[in-house]
Formats: sequence, C-alpha cells, structure tokens
Amino acid sequence: MIDARIVGVGVLGPGLTGWPAARDVFAGNVPYEPSPVEAPPPEGLSPRERRRTSPAVRLALAVAREAVDNASDDAKELPVVFGWAHGDGPVVQRILEELATPERYVSPTDFHNSVHNVAVGYWSIVSGSHQSCSSIAAAGDTFPASLLKALAQVQSEARRVLLVVCEVPFLEPLDAVCPVGAPFGVAFDLAPAEDRGGIARLSASFEPEAGGDVTIPRTEGLQSFWNQNPAARAIPVLEALAGGEAAEIRIPYGTGGRLVLSLSPC
Repeated sequence: MIDARIVGVGVLGPGLTGWPAARDVFAGNVPYEPSPVEAPPPEGLSPRERRRTSPAVRLALAVAREAVDNASDDAKELPVVFGWAHGDGPVVQRILEELATPERYVSPTDFHNSVHNVAVGYWSIVSGSHQSCSSIAAAGDTFPASLLKALAQVQSEARRVLLVVCEVPFLEPLDAVCPVGAPFGVAFDLAPAEDRGGIARLSASFEPEAGGDVTIPRTEGLQSFWNQNPAARAIPVLEALAGGEAAEIRIPYGTGGRLVLSLSPC
C-alpha cells in the first residue's frame, strides 16, 4: 500500500477546459458537451521555442502548470513524471510519411519534437526546474504505470512530485489503427501522506490477478473516450475528486491486473 495526498489538479480535454469547469461536469452540475481542445501558448518560452512546440506539448504544459498553481507549489522544486502512451502522434505520422518518400526530408522541427521526453524538456525550460524527471510509455497502461511510479517516488523520497499524463490522436491512417478519440491531459500534484491539507488522501495497491469489474466513468458521453484514450483512464479519479466523496477505483493494469485506488476527501 502506498499513501499520498492530491494537492493540485490540472485537466484539459474535449469540453473540459481546466479543472474548475471540468469539476462542474464531473460533479454532475452541468451536462458534458464535447468541444475542440485548444491548449494556450506556453508561458516562459522564447518566441522561437514557443513556435516549435506542438499542440501535444502545449497540452502537457498547460495541465502541468494548472496543477502546480492549484497547489500553490514552486514548480522548480518538483520532480516530475510524464506519461505518454504513444508520444506525439501527429509528429510520428508526419515523420513516417516523409521517410516513405524518395527525398526523406524530415522537418527539423518534427525531428526535434519526435523524442518521447520532449514535453519533459520543455517543462524543464518553462519551470526552471533541475529536479529529476521521468518519461513513461506503457500503451493502455500508461496512466496507472505513471501514477504508481509517481506515488512510489513521493513515498520513497518524502517529497512532492508532479504527475502529468497526456495523449493526442494520430493522423490518418494511423488513427484508424490506433484510435485515441481526442486530446486529453491530466496532472496531479502529489504530496506525502504526512502533509496537511490538499484535496484528497490517496492509497494505492496492485492486484496482479484481480479480474472482475473496473471503474468506468459515470459521466454520460465519456465511457467510450475512457476506453480509447490512455490518459482518460484518470477520469474516474477526477469524478471522485469533483464530488468530494470517498471512493474505491479499480483501474485495469496489465493482463487481468488492477491498480486499486482508495480516495477520501481531506
């Protein structure tokens, strides 16, 4: 069992424009209405660096900043764990298409943005952080794998850790093979269980051969999205936080396994 506290939240997705608006949707106060996702230009970058950022990177930076600001933390002091199941899908698609041509003229900007830890690099620039960072890819298990890594780091180092998990669709034809649905990003500022305050207390355990039911979103219109977008596996956690309720959430993890989360409001 690993214990921690959630002290800050950031979220951006279709019809979910920041945590205050998303909280009203997840709490059932307003109906869910999907809309295009537009991440704001990242602050703290030079104009040249800002032009080079992709929509996927801007999405990651936006939710990371919201979670840190929500917790009133200093971003420079936070180790960070980033989770991307596939990396920047549109960049991957464009590079593959260019490599299939006789010229193979890969865009320098696309090449720059093709590495899996590109969001981590930009976050280090934006935040001024020299803290440790990790970049995790685990296909459909990316959210639970990244969360478990961040929680283990919180407990082992007795310090706050920022978790950011994002996913964006590929372009066609890869999107037809590996559909993601729509861009979605979520971030949690996690603190040791001994800290005071925060939004909720969180305990996590792993059941390797649990089988049985998993927790799917109760918000109408998000069930299929939860099944498509690996980052959207966080939605039941966000629903529990929005409702201010105690909850046990079972997230699929591995073959038949479950990451079991117990949440209780602070």
